[in-house]
Amino acid sequence: MKGRAGLVGMLLLVLMMMLAGCGGSATDTPAAGGAGVTTPVTAPTDTAAASTAATPTTAAAMAVTPTEAAMAGSTPSAAAGGGPTSNATPASDWKPGAKANSVPAPSKLVTGGTLTVGSDASYPPQEYVDASGNAVGMDIDIAEEIASRMGLQPKIVNFKFDNLIPALQAGQFDIVVSAMTVTDERKKVVNFVPYFDAGQAVLVKKGNPKGIKTLDDLSGLTAVAEQGTTEEQTLKDTNDKLQKAGKAPINVLTYPTDTDAVDQFRIGRADATLHDSPVAAYYAKIFPDFEVAIPSFDSAPEGIAVAQNNTDMMNAVTKAINDMKADGTLDKIIKEKWGISQ
Repeated sequence: MKGRAGLVGMLLLVLMMMLAGCGGSATDTPAAGGAGVTTPVTAPTDTAAASTAATPTTAAAMAVTPTEAAMAGSTPSAAAGGGPTSNATPASDWKPGAKANSVPAPSKLVTGGTLTVGSDASYPPQEYVDASGNAVGMDIDIAEEIASRMGLQPKIVNFKFDNLIPALQAGQFDIVVSAMTVTDERKKVVNFVPYFDAGQAVLVKKGNPKGIKTLDDLSGLTAVAEQGTTEEQTLKDTNDKLQKAGKAPINVLTYPTDTDAVDQFRIGRADATLHDSPVAAYYAKIFPDFEVAIPSFDSAPEGIAVAQNNTDMMNAVTKAINDMKADGTLDKIIKEKWGISQ
């Protein structure tokens, strides 16, 4: 019965993807160079921070697009194993709430009794919105486990990725859990609790028709990435290198969400798309006409972001993550349930 459900889910997923729209408006960057417990996704409140963070072309609050809903058709217990593994159903003996109230809750919270978490829920399998409108994914499980250990209720707020840090600084979130790579630039404005290492990867059409084996092979081609990500920066840095070598630049397209970027790649507007390695592996699994051309490179830690003026929260999150590492919970979520290797 589980096998049949997985097959039906996969077929529905592909069908919905084919019917999905073309995604958000692109920013054509100049060539010379940026589960256990399901949680309903909450739209961000219309505060000054959201108004400041929003760009003229995209709202800070990201609605669930048909593509995102289609992506979410593969829930953790259905198609694609909820991640980049071939198992029909992720297996883990992790039980949410088993370590409840083991970490003192910080006194400074956006809302009393609640851990408010900012996340760009368009990045499967780390965070995405399922067909029922719930936030699911590896990062969501981790955020919910942290909340449970603090004795708090989790509240996931779906937010545009490159606006997450400004909103955190403005006090809209307690933490950000969103596959956010720890970089020197980001560490200047927020604190991080590292919890996972991930590389970048390049996704192409099946058979790799353009023969892309290195980043330099993108010279003269079109590549797409999500705005504000390390992948966008990688494309810009590669263009700097190509320019110095006298080679044709990459035509870089960026989109507000990762699923928007995948839409544009899927319809043929781009020759390649860049993602974190677990995400690229996930897409290659659920779309038979995709493949990973350049596997994991430039591995770096991803971290939970905490405002620099919230020392109590930083201490509590650090303890929760250290405890989750020590008692095996982190591995049970990342490796056993979601099938993601580091």
